[in-house]
Amino acid sequence: MNIEKNIQQLFEERQDIPLFYIESGSRLWGMASPDSDYDVRGFHLPSKAQYFDYKKHRDLIEIMDGDFDFVSYDLDKMFGLLAKSNPTVLEWVRAHIEYLNAVPEWDEFRQGLLERIDYSALYYHYLSLAENGMKVMQVADNFTYKKVFYSIRGLLSAELALQESMPALLITDLFAQIDPNDPLRVWAENYLEIKKQQKEKAVLSQDEQTEILKQLEFKQAQLAAQSMPKANRREQLDRYLTDYSQHLKQHFYG
Repeated sequence: MNIEKNIQQLFEERQDIPLFYIESGSRLWGMASPDSDYDVRGFHLPSKAQYFDYKKHRDLIEIMDGDFDFVSYDLDKMFGLLAKSNPTVLEWVRAHIEYLNAVPEWDEFRQGLLERIDYSALYYHYLSLAENGMKVMQVADNFTYKKVFYSIRGLLSAELALQESMPALLITDLFAQIDPNDPLRVWAENYLEIKKQQKEKAVLSQDEQTEILKQLEFKQAQLAAQSMPKANRREQLDRYLTDYSQHLKQHFYG
């Protein structure tokens, strides 16, 4: 699939200004199955006419066409989420699979952003992600490799965020940040290649379910017993994003 061409064609039919698009989800994390979609995410500037219009306009673009799953936030929505240290959009910013990047001084902006984030937002997000996955997987026919690995990734990422260490996006790099004797890491490393060869809805055997659920619950209990206060950086982050938002709008709108 030619993702770059798909994005180009999409914006040829619109007056919005595309800024930044990456691959997200399982392909970004190195956990894709043979039937995984292409989850393209990013942000745009609305057209100049729309930006200056007093009427409110939709703040996102959503396209689902076969394996092409595309979501784009407008700049204000994207920066509003970054101001909350939203882990999902922070993953977009950190992604190593880029399809389009028209943002001036991108590397400098990203570095400054990551120096100002609140790690407690990452900790609670990834822990909640794992806990929700663990609940869902225990429903009949839902104990899939996909859900198990999403929960593992969430727990390991929460553990790192608790230490104010940025969790790697690529699952093998994430493993490298964790104690090599950690039972959850050992299990995941042993099963990763099996997972990548399975379809999205492939279910673990009953024995495998029992084994991994015990490990997931142990790690979840360890992490849930911790707490992490919010960092006192929100005002600094707001100011940083406001300044850069103005810079982008002046650059593209004149």
